[in-house]
Amino acid sequence: MPRVQPNRRRAIADPELERKIEEFSRSASTAPEPADSGPQPSSHLEAKLAVQRSAATVGFNFKMTPEDHQRLKALCAKEERSIQYMLNKIVWPAVERLERESQG
Repeated sequence: MPRVQPNRRRAIADPELERKIEEFSRSASTAPEPADSGPQPSSHLEAKLAVQRSAATVGFNFKMTPEDHQRLKALCAKEERSIQYMLNKIVWPAVERLERESQG
């Protein structure tokens, strides 16, 4: 294996440290394993914590044709609003109207 030239911008350390660096670079193939830092939480506890930290919002994919997407983006640019804002203004009034119709 060809010898790699050291980075010339790096200051030369003391000879003992340079020897240790060279020795490590020749022998190590992976980083050392971290020492055990105590008991790991059980998967049951992790699942319980995940349920307690539920997300504040939920994402949803809304599929549309590229043409419809361009129309929506043009409307957002004209109104200087985000797509999220525009969809909120469109979807929630429609949902409320449908809820009223289904109740009455």
